[in-house]
Amino acid sequence: MQIDPTTRIIESTQRYKGAPKQDQQLNVPLVQTQKELVEFDRSVDLSLGTVFDEERQLSFTFRPVTKFMMVFENAYTGSTTYVPFRDNLYYTNAIQNSASYYPSGNSGPNGLIPNPPTDQTIPWDGFPQYPEFDFIRTDNDVIGYTAGPGKHIDFKSVSATTYNWSHYLSYAFKNEYNKQLYAIEPETNVSWNWVASQGLPYIIIDGSDELTRFIKFKCPVVHGLSVGEFVLLSTNYNGNSFFQVASVGDGGEGSDNYIFSIRNVGFTGTTFLSLSQGTFKRVLNPANSADTISEYYIRKHKILTDASCAVLVNAGYEQNVYNNKQKCEIESLTPNLRKRTSVKEGSRSYTLSFNCDVNTLELLDNQKRPVSELFVTTIWRGYFGWTNKLKQGWGFNTFLDSGNPQVWWDQNNPDSNTTINQSQYISLLNTGPFYYNDFLLTGDTIDGDFCEWNNFEQLERVISLYQHKITYNQLWFRLDNPLPTTNQPGYFYQPHRVIQIRAFSDYIEEGSAENVVGIPDYAYYSTTNALFRWRDLYPYGFIDTDGVGVDYPYLNDAQYPFLNTIFRITPEGYNIPSDYAQLGKIPINITTIPEPTVDECE
Repeated sequence: MQIDPTTRIIESTQRYKGAPKQDQQLNVPLVQTQKELVEFDRSVDLSLGTVFDEERQLSFTFRPVTKFMMVFENAYTGSTTYVPFRDNLYYTNAIQNSASYYPSGNSGPNGLIPNPPTDQTIPWDGFPQYPEFDFIRTDNDVIGYTAGPGKHIDFKSVSATTYNWSHYLSYAFKNEYNKQLYAIEPETNVSWNWVASQGLPYIIIDGSDELTRFIKFKCPVVHGLSVGEFVLLSTNYNGNSFFQVASVGDGGEGSDNYIFSIRNVGFTGTTFLSLSQGTFKRVLNPANSADTISEYYIRKHKILTDASCAVLVNAGYEQNVYNNKQKCEIESLTPNLRKRTSVKEGSRSYTLSFNCDVNTLELLDNQKRPVSELFVTTIWRGYFGWTNKLKQGWGFNTFLDSGNPQVWWDQNNPDSNTTINQSQYISLLNTGPFYYNDFLLTGDTIDGDFCEWNNFEQLERVISLYQHKITYNQLWFRLDNPLPTTNQPGYFYQPHRVIQIRAFSDYIEEGSAENVVGIPDYAYYSTTNALFRWRDLYPYGFIDTDGVGVDYPYLNDAQYPFLNTIFRITPEGYNIPSDYAQLGKIPINITTIPEPTVDECE
C-alpha cells in the first residue's frame, strides 16, 4: 500500500482560526506496489538425495583404487657368475656348487667353513628370489647386493615400488587395423600369419573331400559365432563368400568356442578341401552386410598418468592363499659365506591408488563414444637388470609349439616388440650393461586386446587378451635350458585390467532424427535402414536386472571406482593362460583332469 505523495494532510485545528478539533479519516486505496519476501523464496526445502544425484551425474572426475593379489610361480632355474646375483639366489644345487667352487679339502680355521676359492668364475645354480618380481622391494639392506661394499646398485627406498613394476591409468582411444598377428594350433602345428583387419583365422578339418554332411572349421581363437549367423570367408565358391553357420562345436569339451560348421551342399573343387586355411568375418545378415559385418582390430591405449601418480602400499596384513616358500641358506653352502634366508615365492597383496585425478569429460573411446572404461596398466620395469626387453603378444601366442616357445617370441622378431623404450646402465661394480624398461609418460600409447566390433549390435567383444612376456638376459642369468638364447621360455602377464566407470544399456535404441530427440553424437547411422542405432549410457548408480551398471562411492565431486584383481605372473606352458581364465573359456587343446578310475576297490 502507498499514499499518493501529492496528498497534503492538514490538522483540523489549523484549517482556520478557532477551528475545533475533529477526528479525521484518510481513505487509503489498497493498491500493492511492493512484494514481501516469502520464506520459500530464500530457503527452499531440498532433497539431499536429489542434489547428491544431480551432482554425481555431472561428475567426470575419477580416482580409481585397485587391490592386487599377486600370484607368482617361480619356475625357471639357471646359473650365474655375476657376484651380486650369484650371492643372492635361492640355491638348488648348493652342495655340488660348493664342492666345485671351493678347492678340494680346503677348510677354514674351524674345519667347517671353506677358505675363499681361487676361481670365482664358477657358476652357482638356483632361482632368482621373490623380491626380483615383487611389487615392492624390501631387500634394501642386503650386503653385497643393495647395500655395503660390492653392491650392484645404490638402492633408493623411495623407488622401492618402481624398481620392478610401474603402474598407470590408460584408456582405449583408437583401433589398429593393420597389426601383424601370428598363431599356431598346438594339436596340428598349423600356423597362421595374418593382419588383424582380415578377421579370424581358420583351418578346415573336415572338408568336402570327406563326403560328410558338414564342412568343419577350426579356429585358434574364440570365434564368437552362433548358429544361424553367417561367415564371410577370405575365399569364395562360384563368386559367393557368404555361408551360414549350421552348427558349433563337435561334442568335445569347450569345442563350441573354436569349431563351427557349414552345410556341405555338394561343393566340388578345391575351395573346401581339408587342411585349407584362410580368414573369416562374422556377419549377421548378408543382405545388409554394410551394417552387420564385424570388424577386427587391436585397440590402442593412451596413458593418462605418469608413474609418479601411482601410490602402492601393502594391503594391511593380508596374505593370499599361497604360502611363502623360503629356506635357510647355511653359510658353508653359499659363495660369500653368509647365512641368510632366501625366498622363492611370496604371498603378499597390495593396494594401488592414484594421486592424480582423471577427468573423462573430453575423452572418447576407440569407437568415438564417451569413455566407459578405464584401465589399470602395469608394466614390467626390471631395473635390476635380470631380464631382456619386453615382448608382446596375445592369448593365442601363449601356447607352446612342440614344447617350445612360439617363434613369435624370438628376440629377433620385430612384430612382437613393444613400443616401450629400453635403457641400460653400468653397475657400481663397473659391470654391464644391464637393461631395463623405461617409464611411460602421459600421452604415450601402448597396444591392447584383440577385439571385434559390430555396428549393428553396437557391441565390442574381446577375442584375445593382450600379454607381455618377460625373459631372462642370458648374459647375466643363464637358464638351465638348451634352447637358443634368442627364444627362451619366460613369464607372461596381462598389462591391462579394466575398471568400468559407465555402462551402456543392454538394449539398442533406433530412430530417425525427425522423430527422436536427443540422439547421441556417437550413434551409428544405418544407410540401409536410414535410421540411427545406439545404446544409451546408464546413469551412475543404476543397475538393471541383468547386473549391468555401476554404483561407486561419490565424494568431493569425484567418483571412486574400485577393482579387486589377481595379478598372475604365469610361467610359459605351465597353466591355462589368463586370457581364457578371464573370458571364462577353456581351449580344447588344454588337457582336462581325467575321470577317477573306478574298480572293485571303490
